[in-house]
Amino acid sequence: MRIDAKTRRGFKKAAKINLKKHYFAFILMCLFAALIGSEFVTSENLFGLRTDPVSVMLNGYEEAVVETETEVATMTGGSTFADKVMEITHKIHDDDKTGEVFARSAGTINQVIDVFTTGTAVSTITSVVLNIVGSESVADRIVMALASALAIWFWMFVQLVYMSVMRRNILEGRIYNKVPINRYLFVFRTKSWLSCTISMTLMAVFDVIAVVTVVGFPIVYYGLFMVPFIVAENPKIKPVQAVKLSWNITKGYKMDLFINDLTMFGWRVLSVLTVGLSDLFFCNPYKLAVHSEFYVNIRKNAIENKVKGYELLNDRYLYEKADMGRLRGMYPEAVNVLSAPEYELQGLTGAKKFFAEHFGIVLWNTDDEMKYEQNQASRQRIKNMKDELEGLSYPTRLAPIPESHKSGRFANMHYMRHYSLLSLVLMFFIYSGFGWVWEVFYYYLLQGHYINRGVMHGPWLPIYGAGGIAILVFLFPLRKSPSKHFFATMGLCGILEYGTSVFLEYAFGAQWWNYDGFFLNLNGRICAEGLLIFGVAGLAFIYFLSPLLDDVIRKFKPMKLLPVAILLVAIFISDMIYSTFKPNKGDGITDGFAGTENRIVQQTEETQ
Repeated sequence: MRIDAKTRRGFKKAAKINLKKHYFAFILMCLFAALIGSEFVTSENLFGLRTDPVSVMLNGYEEAVVETETEVATMTGGSTFADKVMEITHKIHDDDKTGEVFARSAGTINQVIDVFTTGTAVSTITSVVLNIVGSESVADRIVMALASALAIWFWMFVQLVYMSVMRRNILEGRIYNKVPINRYLFVFRTKSWLSCTISMTLMAVFDVIAVVTVVGFPIVYYGLFMVPFIVAENPKIKPVQAVKLSWNITKGYKMDLFINDLTMFGWRVLSVLTVGLSDLFFCNPYKLAVHSEFYVNIRKNAIENKVKGYELLNDRYLYEKADMGRLRGMYPEAVNVLSAPEYELQGLTGAKKFFAEHFGIVLWNTDDEMKYEQNQASRQRIKNMKDELEGLSYPTRLAPIPESHKSGRFANMHYMRHYSLLSLVLMFFIYSGFGWVWEVFYYYLLQGHYINRGVMHGPWLPIYGAGGIAILVFLFPLRKSPSKHFFATMGLCGILEYGTSVFLEYAFGAQWWNYDGFFLNLNGRICAEGLLIFGVAGLAFIYFLSPLLDDVIRKFKPMKLLPVAILLVAIFISDMIYSTFKPNKGDGITDGFAGTENRIVQQTEETQ
């Protein structure tokens, strides 16, 4: 059955209703996809033009060949092909305008995701391979190989899988008024991360192969268009079955899908006119919602016509609500637990109670504290059950793939907890150390040599640790509301980054980053896209990373960790005092002023 214009209008109307119900949640979901390079990568360069890394690298490769051949022919130089490739790739990094738009060489948290936001994993791997070819150092080749392996892993297990996760949330949002944040972990809860990864990778491989044929690519692309939706409905489906089923159910609909994409052309024009803001705040989730309506319609016709493999599309309550009688029988404990009084920490008075209630801080993790956390986790779990019982969210107990057999690590991890002072101190150093390792590694790939990033001389970047702890402590009252937490994180991190920039400049007379030329920047110290990244990263930090890390810290006896914490604090304070008089400066570290001056000189020369 062909999909006519009237039916398409119906799909778009239903998509708008879905988006209206879950507007902020879906906006954040798509923004995160853009930041990690999963989808909507055009939204990450909202505020300027990004050069295509694949084209740039291939052009650099060709230039290296031509220049080397010329030098060999004329015998005017002794450059090897490897030398020329390295020269070209470094020139590309230096001349790349990306840095003026997306903080390739500036900022803090921005660089954490920058290597994965250059468009696709293919572009990252291309850059790494060219550097491996051009490097004569065994150490460099090992580092580049590791970076390539990491990029491939990230592409397969995160970027591709997240495409399916988004479609799962969109499908649940069609029927239900609530899509809990724990639904982002449904591949873990169903123990289907690996199978989902293989299915999505197989789809991507076929798409890449089809690109070679050019003419056949649209047919393959739309033939496999429903694989992410099929995996979202049945994440344990065998990869080959997922591909075949998508091919079978899209027979006769490929042209309709293509026409639908053509009808979205107006949104692309609007995206250009609004510098990408329309994509960010409407079009990205809207397109996903429209595609979900297509999938629901195609799925329905496939089941009615008993297309081969249709029986694998068996998640009934993803498309309709269960009757109340059946729901009550599946969730008998929900009402009883929520009607009981909330557990209160015993023995907390005065300052201890104040800090626990308002900042989530306790001196030690006592047995009473553990009871409190278990009660909070239980109440949150039961609250989700209550929403399922009332038909407000997807009934996980009626899912064809039981979610009760989930990983204990994720089942027991809860975010409404109090962090001990010892945990906070250790997490400060862990996050500060991670920031330092990341930036050193990143700049090693970028520049080809070691650069000790940061103001201080030790292996830490305090802004990472301070930002993380500030989010944990000062935003504790907002943890139950992810949307409020997102915007509060943007504000808090903006204040922290701006204040740090002012302090460093006036204390040491130099800039460690500069956002001049970025869209919506404030005195070059903070910018809009950086704050968006802080907001999304803050959600992952609060609801996943910190609880997971705290659980690891709690496995050790406090008295064994206390000397470690004291030693780290002593070394850190010594470094801070020393850096006050002799801060860490140099090429690649304090390049804020230099970068600005170079741009001004370059613009002046071009004008002349």
